[in-house]
Amino acid sequence: MTQSLWNDEPSRPLQHLRVLDLTVMVPGPFVSRLLAQYGADVVKVEPLPDGDATRTVPDTSIFKLLNQGKRSIALNMRSAETAGILRALAREADVLIENYREGVLDALGLGYGDLAMENPEMVYVSMRGFSGKNSKKAGHDLNFVAASGVGEWFLENGAPNYSTLFGDMLGGAMGCALKLALQLANPDRRGMHLVTSMEESFRTAFLPRAYETFHNEQNRLPANSGLRRWTDGKQPHSRYYQCQDGAWVSLNAIQPKHWAIFCDGMGRNDWMERQHDPALSDELVTHFASEPSSAWETRFANHDVCLFKVISWEEHLASSLASQQLQNDPFAWAGFAPQDGLLESPELGQDTFAILTALGHSNREISDFLDRGIAWQAASTPRSDPPTGLPLD
Repeated sequence: MTQSLWNDEPSRPLQHLRVLDLTVMVPGPFVSRLLAQYGADVVKVEPLPDGDATRTVPDTSIFKLLNQGKRSIALNMRSAETAGILRALAREADVLIENYREGVLDALGLGYGDLAMENPEMVYVSMRGFSGKNSKKAGHDLNFVAASGVGEWFLENGAPNYSTLFGDMLGGAMGCALKLALQLANPDRRGMHLVTSMEESFRTAFLPRAYETFHNEQNRLPANSGLRRWTDGKQPHSRYYQCQDGAWVSLNAIQPKHWAIFCDGMGRNDWMERQHDPALSDELVTHFASEPSSAWETRFANHDVCLFKVISWEEHLASSLASQQLQNDPFAWAGFAPQDGLLESPELGQDTFAILTALGHSNREISDFLDRGIAWQAASTPRSDPPTGLPLD
């Protein structure tokens, strides 16, 4: 099935939610962007002077991707007036999401204990980078992988992949989104402090191996038994093979029935008993290198052998809906319902005036906030740049 199950949803299922988003960078904004995708009113609180750090990362469109459909209010997070503004916004919020280091917001009177007094029904989500001894340390994507306990597995069998933000997306965004979705799905939910750790959540991507490794150690079984033996890249039935044309194919004939079809198609019934013989891998390397990838695809095109060519990104765009989905709504490519009506990602402080007005502040009070550098409204004051100030560390 190539389309979301929610494509025919007549209304956005989260349109009743108000979300206060205090996150920056990638994982937190991804989660709040998902909520906006399904109709939540997301107010993005950006710290002065520069706002979300992804705004100033050169040569990237990541801010545009992760902040579509949100409103932006830009505030000096160190001012007492800002704490009052955020408490007022929290009183109207169903969900608050923050990814500051542990203790930072507590010191400003904006921790869970403080805001729960303002709104006991609110779900307060804290996205932490690390847990335990590292909980107050700064970190980013690669650091979460390194501290997860399974980082060494991530580095096995060659150079690591640096291009896909595994720690941020798997450990940060997906783990948090799942926990929040389960909480929001509870019709009897109450306010709570939902804490996630990117370091810990990243381990879930390795849970089968982590559990089995622990189980083997406890029961004094060989370290490479069970799943480890099946997925270590040394088994002939489950690995990548390079072909004569330089392209690669993936073989994952892990089930006996698929392996039997593979051996038959190769005309090598003598391989039937060697499915788990690492020595056969070397032979297969030679066999696959003898013909181009198209030949192997053609040979097994009509057989369930679990063999697929590793296609290029350009080939994928040409043969799928990805190009259309990425152009119209990038999140639809990930399987979420498309929302063509979402506003573009906001300018820094684009909605400051409107949000403060809705909270009951007069024009004179808002002007005073702007003059004193407490808040910033895009293209509304004589300043050419946001006021300088110390962002939160």
